[in-house]
Amino acid sequence: MKRTPAAALVALVLLAPAVRAQVRYGGYLSFEFLKGAADTGQSTATFGNLDAGLMAGGVVGSKFGFGLEVRSRDVSIFDINQAWVGFLGSNALNVRAGMYLVPFGLWNRANRPYETPVIRTPLNVAYLYPENWRDLGLTLEGQVSIFTYAAYLGNGLGEGADLLSLQQFTDNNKDKGKGGRLGLVFTEGLQAGVSYYSGAYDESGALNLSLEGADFSWITSQWEVRAEVTKALMDNPEPYAEAKSEGFYVWAVMSFAHLQPVGGYQQVKYVDPNPLHTLDPEGPGGIGLRQRRWHLGLRYVLTESIFLKFEYDWNKDLLHPDLKLNQFQFQAAMGF
Repeated sequence: MKRTPAAALVALVLLAPAVRAQVRYGGYLSFEFLKGAADTGQSTATFGNLDAGLMAGGVVGSKFGFGLEVRSRDVSIFDINQAWVGFLGSNALNVRAGMYLVPFGLWNRANRPYETPVIRTPLNVAYLYPENWRDLGLTLEGQVSIFTYAAYLGNGLGEGADLLSLQQFTDNNKDKGKGGRLGLVFTEGLQAGVSYYSGAYDESGALNLSLEGADFSWITSQWEVRAEVTKALMDNPEPYAEAKSEGFYVWAVMSFAHLQPVGGYQQVKYVDPNPLHTLDPEGPGGIGLRQRRWHLGLRYVLTESIFLKFEYDWNKDLLHPDLKLNQFQFQAAMGF
């Protein structure tokens, strides 16, 4: 993955006013305290998981716009999260070119620390596609009556040891990654959608990867409920059967002024018989994974943009039930 020094990206944001536009700025910052059971890899209590981002966007003239977001999940390196220019014709049609966050489901484009009441990435999403899945290409988005749509054409995902490591920014074959999301807006706070992606992932272009998803959200002044179902099917070369990943998450948040209890459940099953694919470089080839997680937490709204989040996860590896995987996390998050 090509990385850009933080200083250069900050300079791009600061130079944005040179483009005669109405520019909006923003950003976010979070860090965590973690303590897990013996088999989590976090048995020693530690501060970590620094997450920071800077954003700028605006309109040039009346119909054109741009967006830029840089994000770091490290202590020294920022990556470009989004960088696009577009024709913003109307609510019914917006066309963007450049780097975009892939509009698949709910989580991929709305997982910044101030946007979600949970701390950890849901299991089914974590094993479906690369973290912060991005692509280079074209997107079309809009809303017509109660229908929303997003369609995209980009370089697509490439080869890797598992579904988490397929991110690429240059195409490795002649096939393009394509897909989209169709949604229904029943009321302002009640929405649902389906998502799809398809593209060849190997250098020869003979093996296909397809992702499917469905999502639901219900938001009121007192409640927030979100759910997402996902499935991945990846061709393998003969004689191996295709790889499959499937699962779902659901969580609910109840608001009592500044105090917001959070609870939910998630699970994932990921099977890949190809010995060249693995989640553990030091382990045997092939992937066999079945996990579930119950989680309870509390989000404290200190201000409209500062949050304190507490979460305890009851994790179970169904193929290795003796492992001790429960974990506690605290996160301080801010959006500005």
